[in-house]
Amino acid sequence: MKQHPVKNSAMLCQQALIVRIECRFGERAAFHIEHDCASSFESYVSCRTGTPKRSDDVCAAGEREFLRCPESLDPAGDFNCVKARDAYYDCRGDTRAEDISCSTYIEVVGVCSALRVRCSDLLDKYLTCTDKGSPNECAFGSHMRLNCLHDLKAGIFLQTSTCDSIWSEHLKNCSGAKGLEVGGPTPCTHAANWNEASFSICESQGGSPETIGVAYVNPKDDSNYRLPICWAPKGENHHMGEEAEHAIGERVVRVIHRLGETRYESM
Repeated sequence: MKQHPVKNSAMLCQQALIVRIECRFGERAAFHIEHDCASSFESYVSCRTGTPKRSDDVCAAGEREFLRCPESLDPAGDFNCVKARDAYYDCRGDTRAEDISCSTYIEVVGVCSALRVRCSDLLDKYLTCTDKGSPNECAFGSHMRLNCLHDLKAGIFLQTSTCDSIWSEHLKNCSGAKGLEVGGPTPCTHAANWNEASFSICESQGGSPETIGVAYVNPKDDSNYRLPICWAPKGENHHMGEEAEHAIGERVVRVIHRLGETRYESM
């Protein structure tokens, strides 16, 4: 093994070797070839000795994110394991960030990439949220906002303020124990994992009395039969559970309600 010309190089090389062994023989070894493990070794060394220099804890955690990414990221998105690791380091470079929040953050970045919407302000918004809320709740709020931006880009929604509003309302109403409540005016996780919680987003357009809405209904969400859907007339008992019946297996169903019609798409 080549010795690196830095102070405590023997310890550095030993720690880098541990990273490589974990890649080659650890739990996620089946998902990585030798080239990946060599790259992980070099990346760890670069993380420890480059600018800025990072701690063993941060660099080793970054390589763990590199190893687990095939399970957590959407293969349809333009976001690979290397980009996931870079996103983790970007996150840890912020003084507001911790390992658990950054580990969740890279999954949200993967969603952003797959939806092909603007991700440049994602980290700041996410970490602003984690100052008050849990990473799970903040990832869910980000998930809603990103899907809203995607629907805006697709022409279903017409106002950027719709997506800004769903985010600001989430920040205000879903922190702490509020995020566990079911049936409130703002979608929260209600104790579900951020990527398994159902939600709906609505927008009033022009002078039309009809509300345009999109719902993302995950059949894994145990609260579907208690979650109201945003375009239901006041007083009408219309919940996500009715829409979940259109799901195929465990796939999320996207429900689009506009112009008096409701369309279902399996995702």
